[in-house]
Amino acid sequence: MINFIWTIIAVISVLLLMPASNADAAMNYSSGSPTLSDIWVDPSNGSDSNTGAGSTEALKTLTRAWDLIPQGSNLTITGYRINLLPGSYPCEPGPEADNCINYFSDRLGTYEFPIIIRAYSGPGTATIRGGLNIHNVRYLYLIDLDLAGGAPLPTNSSGNNLLHLSGGDHILLKGLTIAGPACDNDICNNLQEVLKVNQTQHLYVEDCTIGGAWHSSVDYMVVQYGHFLNNRVHTAGQWCMYIKGGTSYLLVEGNEMYGCQLGFEAGQAANFAVMTSPWIHYDAYDIRFINNILRDIPGVGLSVAGGYAILFAHNTLYRVGVSASNGYGLLHVIHGERNCTATDELPDPVAQCAAHIGAGGWGPNFLTDSVAIVPNRKVYVYNNIFYNPPPAQTLYSHFTVEGPLNPPEGFQNFPSPSNTDDNLVIKGNIVWNGPAEHPLGIEESDQGCRPSNPTCNAVQLRTDNTINEVEPQLMNLSDNNFRPLPGSNVFSASIYTIPDFTWSDSPEAPPVPAGNTVNRIEKDRDSHRRTDPGPPGAYTRSLCSSPATLSPDLRLHLPVVMLAGKYYWADMSLVPGTANFLLTNAGELQQQDRYTACPSSTLPVISPDLRLHMPSVTYDSSSYWADLQYAEGLIFMLVSGGAQ
Repeated sequence: MINFIWTIIAVISVLLLMPASNADAAMNYSSGSPTLSDIWVDPSNGSDSNTGAGSTEALKTLTRAWDLIPQGSNLTITGYRINLLPGSYPCEPGPEADNCINYFSDRLGTYEFPIIIRAYSGPGTATIRGGLNIHNVRYLYLIDLDLAGGAPLPTNSSGNNLLHLSGGDHILLKGLTIAGPACDNDICNNLQEVLKVNQTQHLYVEDCTIGGAWHSSVDYMVVQYGHFLNNRVHTAGQWCMYIKGGTSYLLVEGNEMYGCQLGFEAGQAANFAVMTSPWIHYDAYDIRFINNILRDIPGVGLSVAGGYAILFAHNTLYRVGVSASNGYGLLHVIHGERNCTATDELPDPVAQCAAHIGAGGWGPNFLTDSVAIVPNRKVYVYNNIFYNPPPAQTLYSHFTVEGPLNPPEGFQNFPSPSNTDDNLVIKGNIVWNGPAEHPLGIEESDQGCRPSNPTCNAVQLRTDNTINEVEPQLMNLSDNNFRPLPGSNVFSASIYTIPDFTWSDSPEAPPVPAGNTVNRIEKDRDSHRRTDPGPPGAYTRSLCSSPATLSPDLRLHLPVVMLAGKYYWADMSLVPGTANFLLTNAGELQQQDRYTACPSSTLPVISPDLRLHMPSVTYDSSSYWADLQYAEGLIFMLVSGGAQ
């Protein structure tokens, strides 16, 4: 019988590798089945005079292992997997105090033949001191590594980033801990950013912990395509994460951001000269920020500054914007900034700025520092929870929406006026913040969302959102458990289906490739399937009250099911003309320890005799219980059930 249980687990593992559908878009990067040659490195017992071909022939340094990978052209015979055995890897070539470089470049993997650097024994076993500076590398996968740096530890040749990526393509960061000093100011911390990425495409960041900078923990500049999933981002003197410079086509989902001065911003300030065509108008395009938790952030929680097609939906924000020193709001919708300034690589930037203008880009045609002028278009803020428990509150208003600006002389091709609120929609949000009469942040004549704006105005904001009417009833705030209580008032709040984006009003010269216009969010942060659109916030239910649902088309969805001591989600469909259900999709739930405190009587469970017991199944607004018996293959047979 135990063998049958492991058979089912194996089936679930296979289902995890199935291609993503539209309904399950937030799936991890799939590396396929690459061809690989192993290289072994051991910092304690290895020698760079060894071959590196096995653990007993391990090299001593990562530099020597990197040198064994052919450079300058695409790999065509084999990829390479560098296995780092347990230990601490000093910054190379050393000595660390005055010669910490850790620079790795010019290796061109492919999907079939990638380059992998991994901690062979798993997370927490291999620490790279000083971090990494990586340039012009393709199909590179960093897995389960710990990167440690920043004073008093060494820092790589980037100077002030712990992990610096530039000029890359198809980069996977998975299971990393990227840890700078545990402080957020430049008196005790010399890291400007922890993860800094420039001019890179197809970047996938999953299940990482990133924090410890005097400026920002995550900074993307000119990054297109990828995702940022299920990460923990913390401890920064400014942003937990911000993206700019034409960064586009990015899904940011399931993350927790905390302990930074500011939360997340799409757009900001960009040097026009280093932007990449055709993304030379807005600072950010097609950014979907969904199912995230932002907590304990003194400054603004969410901000867009020069964005096109930006979605902030189904996030939960707790204790944000509460600093009295700067008067932040919960949400800022403001202009992005644009400049034309010299860099080490581009000491005379004006020619490049002029070339971008000639192609239709928006920017200055002369040397200048940043000026706030980049507009927004199509910013959707739907079905979030903004919760500041008293006495915490924003100082002046709930929101900040800037009014129109006229482009200064020399700033070419910008819309005039430059608006922040063209097709800005803020709907379905629960806001609990300050007194009942707390201003919206659009009352003054020089602010946005004026009465003439059909999509955002004072009457619409108060009608389409639940503002200071109900204090959200959530599970356990002291334990940062922001799931709704059973019967919580969040279930009765007004919510709205999120409309899809269009791309028809995107800039035409040069034309920008269309992004993902579909805004339907199928699952919550716990991977529970949402009804459309579901309650506001990142979660749809309390952790332990996760009933199965049988849809009108007889599809059975189990948000959580316990099997052999672990927790999964599963989908089944009724086999026509039978009482049998076919297992069609399944996956292991994130953060398994969340579920261990749940009474077993509240969760569906597959018992050792392979019976699936569901204490609660919802169908057509009624509740039932049901038992299914495993038969064979992927089939479960209904054997008993009844109304509750």
